[in-house]
Amino acid sequence: MAMTRIPRVIGILSALLALAGTLCAEESVVDITINDQSIREEFEAGLEALRQSPALVPAVELIEQLRAQGAGGARSSETHPQLSLSKPGERAMTSSEVYRSALQSTLIVGNLYQCGKCSRWHSSLAGGVLIDASGVLVTNYHVIDSDKAAVFAAMTVDGEVFPIVEVLAASKADDLAIVRVRADKDLAAAPLADRNEPVGAEIRVISHPDGRFYTFSEGIAARYFLDPGKRSARLQITADYARGSSGCGVFNETGALVGIVSSTDSIYYTEENKVQRNLQMVVKSCIPLDSVRRLLSKWTSPRN
Repeated sequence: MAMTRIPRVIGILSALLALAGTLCAEESVVDITINDQSIREEFEAGLEALRQSPALVPAVELIEQLRAQGAGGARSSETHPQLSLSKPGERAMTSSEVYRSALQSTLIVGNLYQCGKCSRWHSSLAGGVLIDASGVLVTNYHVIDSDKAAVFAAMTVDGEVFPIVEVLAASKADDLAIVRVRADKDLAAAPLADRNEPVGAEIRVISHPDGRFYTFSEGIAARYFLDPGKRSARLQITADYARGSSGCGVFNETGALVGIVSSTDSIYYTEENKVQRNLQMVVKSCIPLDSVRRLLSKWTSPRN
């Protein structure tokens, strides 16, 4: 009997050791330690190198493309490329799995600009999400709409910096811009969900609140509503984010993109002499998936 049990015990121990190794490997990916200062310095160095590059696409050219298309003009690309959009998965992931998956497609998007008060170059940082391996990403219109910018670029979680070279589609009302970076390899892209998430569905956000890069938060889809000023659709969520998070992604439980962070609106109980007191709620407004898909359909016919 003892001789028959030994191989089984060894087999169980081997399986446990293998599982432990897998868990340790996953933990090392999920529980990464973010060095915000190092990330900022690395991105700013990449932006500065691009600013001095003779191959740089000037920011003013990108802004012209953005505004022309945002006002209903023709897209800048003369070709009609097909996007290879990934299909969303069917399995619900754990929060850690969503983070690990979405992290690869989450970008830092920003520019260098001069304030006019000094000779230094300053950085303005926000976010974006890769949706095609060729380097196509989605961010907010207002992230690109900056008259002072000299260069635009995006950085992956691995620290690779790529110049933004073209605005493919834009909608000022929807606060969306589809842009392309020049990359010499395929990049990790997030799948797009098939449809808007229903109210009450769990969602996750990876964002960069005030330079606190790759912050993960959870919540639900709270409601869909029309922006009172622009009369365009918005998705209100309860997951947390703050300034610096514009253009970052909202993901569902399968890790598919369901929205883009756009703005916040603070509700105070009282206001006297233009001084607001007793903060009650911060409304988080995002661009829903349907608006992203509609903008993509105006530019090209995605291949799913």
